[in-house]
Amino acid sequence: MRIIHTCLRYPPATGGVETYVKQLVERTRNISAHRDVRVLTSAMRTHGPVTTLNPELLLDDPPYIQRLFTGTTPFVSYPKLQALPYYLKHHQPDIIHAHSFWYQPADTASRYAKKHHIPFVFNPFFYTNKIRHKPLWRLYAGTIGKKTFANADAVIVISPYEQKLIEKNNFPVKRFVLIPPGVTVNQSTPANENPFAARSISGRILLSIGRISAAKGYQDMILALPEIIKKHPDVMYVIIGDDFGVKKTLLKLAGAQGVDRHVKFIGHLTDREILAAYRHADVFVHPSFYEAFGIVIAEASAAGLAVVARNVAAIPYVAPHNQSSLLFNDKNQLTRALDGLLRNKALSTRLGKNGQAYVRQNFSWEKSIKKLVDLYQELVPTNQ
Repeated sequence: MRIIHTCLRYPPATGGVETYVKQLVERTRNISAHRDVRVLTSAMRTHGPVTTLNPELLLDDPPYIQRLFTGTTPFVSYPKLQALPYYLKHHQPDIIHAHSFWYQPADTASRYAKKHHIPFVFNPFFYTNKIRHKPLWRLYAGTIGKKTFANADAVIVISPYEQKLIEKNNFPVKRFVLIPPGVTVNQSTPANENPFAARSISGRILLSIGRISAAKGYQDMILALPEIIKKHPDVMYVIIGDDFGVKKTLLKLAGAQGVDRHVKFIGHLTDREILAAYRHADVFVHPSFYEAFGIVIAEASAAGLAVVARNVAAIPYVAPHNQSSLLFNDKNQLTRALDGLLRNKALSTRLGKNGQAYVRQNFSWEKSIKKLVDLYQELVPTNQ
C-alpha cells in the first residue's frame, strides 16, 4: 500500500498542523507491513508572506519527502505546489491523504483522486475567522472547497469542535473520523538542560509556544503583565516560536506597557529543548483565539505543567477547566488565573498531575495510529 500525503508545509517548518502530519507519516510508514508512505510538500517556512526554510535544514530530509517548487496566486494567500498532478502520477498512490482546507495541495489532490478513482482522505484542520467571512473566501468555500470535501471518502477531524464547525458550514461530508493528535506522557530530559538558564533568563517562567502571529493572542498576555508583575515581580514571560510578522509589534507593546524586561522571545528550539522548556517552566499560557485542537496545550499537560488558556474552540476538550487548566474569557480572568497559580503551588501541581492523566487517557498515539491504519486498510483492497 502506497500512501501519499500532500501538505503545504512540513517540518522543519513549525506549527501544530505540521507536527501532526509528521507524526502521522512517521508512525504509519512501515515497509515490513507493506505501507510505503511518502510526502509531497514545499520548502516554505511561512506562506503569508512566502519565506523559505534554510536549505541546510533540509539536508536531513528522509528520502520519502519530496519538496516541490511553489508558485503564488495574485491577490490571495494560496501558494501552489507546482506540477503536483505529475508527481502524484509518478508515485502511483493507492491512497491520497491531503491536509488543510483552503490550500492548493488538498484541492489539487482531491481532483486528482476523483479523476483516477483513488481513495481520498482529507484532514481539513478547519477554522473560521474574519477573513473567512469575506466574499472571496465564501466563493472559494462554496465551489473549490466544497468539492474537496465532497470528494473525500473520509474527513478526519482532530476534535469534536472541528466536526461541529464543518457541519455548521454545511460542507458535504460522507464520513467523519475523529483522530486527535497523540502525545507521549512522562518524556524527560536531563535536569541540567534548562533552555531558560542557558539564555540567562531567570525567575518564574510563564511559557507560551507557537508561531508568533496575531491569532495566537500574545498581545493580550502582554497587556495583562503589568498587573501580574506588581504582585509577582520575578515573573518572566517567554515565547518560543518563529516570527510570523508580529514580533516587532509585540516588542513595541511590551515597551509601551513598561514590561519589556519581562518579555523574552527565544525563537525556534529543537524538540528536546522544548521538552526541557516545559519541564523548567512554572505555568503554560495559551491565549490563542482559536485552536482546532491545540497540540502545545496537550504537550504542556503531558509534561505536568499547569495550563492557563483561552476558553474557545477545542481548547476545553484538550484541557478541561478546573481539571487540567484554568480557562479565561477576558483579561481580568487571565490575570486572576495566573495570580492564583503563582500563589498556590498545590493548585498548580494538582492541575499538572490531572493533565498528565487526562492526556494519557485521551490522546494516545497508539490509539490514533491504529484508527488511521484501520481506515487505510478499509479503503484499499487487501491485494494492494
